[in-house]
Amino acid sequence: MRLLVLVALSLLLLQSCGKQTIDPNNVEGRLVANIKKNCQGPTVCKIRLRDVTNFDWDKVYVFDYTATEDEIAKVVGFPLPRYDQFRRKMIFVDAGKLAYSEAEPTDIESLINDQIVFGIPDNESYREFGRDPLFEVNKRSFSRGVYYELKLVP
Repeated sequence: MRLLVLVALSLLLLQSCGKQTIDPNNVEGRLVANIKKNCQGPTVCKIRLRDVTNFDWDKVYVFDYTATEDEIAKVVGFPLPRYDQFRRKMIFVDAGKLAYSEAEPTDIESLINDQIVFGIPDNESYREFGRDPLFEVNKRSFSRGVYYELKLVP
C-alpha cells in the first residue's frame, strides 16, 4: 500500500512538471491561431483582439503571473470568482461587470511556446486596453519555440 501511494505521488509530481501549452480554445489560443493564419512572411502584421472573442466587452485587463488576488480585485473593481496563483490572466469587463476571464499557463522561469506577450512593464503587473485595441505582432524565437509580442497601435 505504501508503495502504491509513493508511485501515485511520484506520477502526480512528474505530471505537474510537464510542458505547459496554450489552450487552443481560450482567447490566447485563438489569438495564436489568428496570428499563424494571417501573419505570415516578413511584413508587419496587425490584429484586433475583438476578432477572436465571441462575447461583449468594453475593456480587457492582462495580468502577469505575479499579480495577487487582492491586486486584481482592486484594479478591475470586483473580486474574481476564481483565482489561480502563478498564472497569467486575461479579464474582460463589460459595463463594469465580468464578461469573461481566463488563467493562462505560465512557466515562471521562461516563456512558453506560442505565448502572447502584451508588453507589461517590469515594474507593473498588468496592462489595460479599451474596447477595440489594434496590435502590431512581432514573432520572436527563443530556446523553447516562439512567442508573439503584441504592441498597441495608437
